[in-house]
Amino acid sequence: MKFVYPEFLWGLTAISIPIIIHLFHFRRYKTLYFSSLKFLQYLDQQQKSVRKLKHWIILVLRMLAIVFLVFAFSQPYKPVDESLNEMGNPFLSIYIDNSFSMSAKGTEGELLSEAREKARKIIKDLPLETRVLLHTNLMNGIESRLISKVEAIEMLDKIKLTPIRKSIDEVIEWERNIVKNEEARQKKLGAKQYILFSDFQKNQTRFDQLTRDKVGYYYPIQLKPQQASNIAVDSVWFTSPVRKLGENTELNIRLINYGDIVLNSIDVSCSINSIKRDFVIDLPPNKKTTTTINFTDNSSGYKVGKISVNDKQLFWDDDFYFSYFLDDHTNVLIVNGPDATDAVNKVYSLEKYYKLNVVELGSFSKDQLNQTDLVVLNGVNEISSGHGAILQEFVQGGGTLGLFPGPTIDKGSWNSFLNQVQLPSFGATVSSGTKIKTLAFDDPFFSGMFEKKSTNITLPAVSQLYQTQRSSSTRSFDLINLQNGLPLFMRSSTGGSIFLFTSSLASSFSTFTSDALFPSILLRMAEMSQRKTPIYMIIGKESSFPLIKKANSESPVHIKNEEIDFIPKTEQSGLITYFILRGSESIEMLKAGTFDIVDGDKIGTVSLNYSRDESEVLLSSEKEIIDGMKDKGLEQVSFKKINEGQSLSKIELDKPVEYWRWMLIIALIFLLTEWAVLKYWK
Repeated sequence: MKFVYPEFLWGLTAISIPIIIHLFHFRRYKTLYFSSLKFLQYLDQQQKSVRKLKHWIILVLRMLAIVFLVFAFSQPYKPVDESLNEMGNPFLSIYIDNSFSMSAKGTEGELLSEAREKARKIIKDLPLETRVLLHTNLMNGIESRLISKVEAIEMLDKIKLTPIRKSIDEVIEWERNIVKNEEARQKKLGAKQYILFSDFQKNQTRFDQLTRDKVGYYYPIQLKPQQASNIAVDSVWFTSPVRKLGENTELNIRLINYGDIVLNSIDVSCSINSIKRDFVIDLPPNKKTTTTINFTDNSSGYKVGKISVNDKQLFWDDDFYFSYFLDDHTNVLIVNGPDATDAVNKVYSLEKYYKLNVVELGSFSKDQLNQTDLVVLNGVNEISSGHGAILQEFVQGGGTLGLFPGPTIDKGSWNSFLNQVQLPSFGATVSSGTKIKTLAFDDPFFSGMFEKKSTNITLPAVSQLYQTQRSSSTRSFDLINLQNGLPLFMRSSTGGSIFLFTSSLASSFSTFTSDALFPSILLRMAEMSQRKTPIYMIIGKESSFPLIKKANSESPVHIKNEEIDFIPKTEQSGLITYFILRGSESIEMLKAGTFDIVDGDKIGTVSLNYSRDESEVLLSSEKEIIDGMKDKGLEQVSFKKINEGQSLSKIELDKPVEYWRWMLIIALIFLLTEWAVLKYWK
């Protein structure tokens, strides 16, 4: 037997009080007057033995009352296992899964609320000496402290839903490390028990990292929702990468029905600034459904959109946010070589939409690339290493590059640059089979350029071109192919946007500039060169966002809305600064919605959405949970299930047997007995 407060045992010295009373009070003499001493002597002899017995009984009752009262305050208990509790107090870890799947509706409210209330009842029944580790998926420094039962009850009310998800093996190993660190500081713990409140989704219930544990007691407690169905807005995207003022835009919306029944006439709403669209859609069971809406942007600037679906089960995945910037112009820089053609300049001069800047190759410098979207090398025969480095940095920073070689190129300088950007190198000049054979109609580059796909359209030809030679490091995609099998026009398939024309625009190579396909290619290059940012990002998944309009200032970048002001980490890559979302800090601080990006002034918008990993409600079975734990060496596992709310019978933990209540009752019994003896024993 052990005592929670052994210092109270000093109170046993109080048994000297009734002894002193017995010695001095019961031995006092009283003077009685009798007519005959003979009668007094007779009475005294008759009651002497009875009186002595009464005094001793009262003394014993008082001493026992004091002893058991002291024991009650010392709180004696019998540990679950004496060998485990020789060095410290019992330990209880309570994990409450507060991921979004716990927002599902149970019989008595959402699952997270049920878990909090069940944990509250367990904590209230704990002995005062128990050290409690109460934590959620945050698993941060605040939650790593061992606290008292009073602090644990207060902490329960602060638990909220979070997009952070942890697997079960991560949770258990983290808890064990806390115990190891605590005991390493000479704070030994006794019996160790682990309670896990979760719905145990299949994608969360992993045990790969678990190690053997022979002494810990594990209680996985599964909370099950009333319904396993759910509707989620999965993603949105634009059909065409090109978006222009006054032109039709197609927005694709993907919804998922995770239920087993057909859902008819589901309300879906879409808003993009002042544009509103409401429609109904039928969702087949366990399938993704994609629908398309059409709209026209009649003004430039920042556009903020939101897709919402009406669902009655899980709510966190019912809204999907997106945003983009629609520019009213494109900045084009034409770098003319010695064999440049005026046809390039004329194409971009036809529309005010293109802000054109023309420089000679000799005066081309890095400073001219500021805020430039598209650079076109026109009739350039040689690319120096310095110019090649500038152009490569420009492409890595999100710029678009169009390459139109001259008729007398220096193959060494050109091929050095082409190899650096992972495009095919130039070989000998070819003049046979140079009529255009095919166009990659399915590529986004040609999207909307032709009314319909046709193999019978009249296509131009070139008189000669440079043969291209691919290597294992080449990363390119052919857009126009000739009858001889060689590409005439291609784009890079790496991170940057580079377009390569394998012939020259000089009249000695072709009359391509006089065909309608030529200006169409130039204009589409410019349209696709608009610096585009992601229309949304997923909270919890590491990703970067280019700050195209960031000024060269030392002030930090802020992500702000009416509720949140967050400073993300930034990194520089080439000419572009990126902010990075990574780590638990961004997950804890940010919420789904659209935010302004501020660097002194507003320089962009970013839309954030929660991951849909938990949208599908697939729960692990009791057998899968128990077998998974025991297969990893957790020998003492007791599974519990809550599918009827708080009406479930009380969870019985293996906890120390407490005796203080019995001690208090026994002390009261002795006091009442003493009172009865004094009152009724005459």
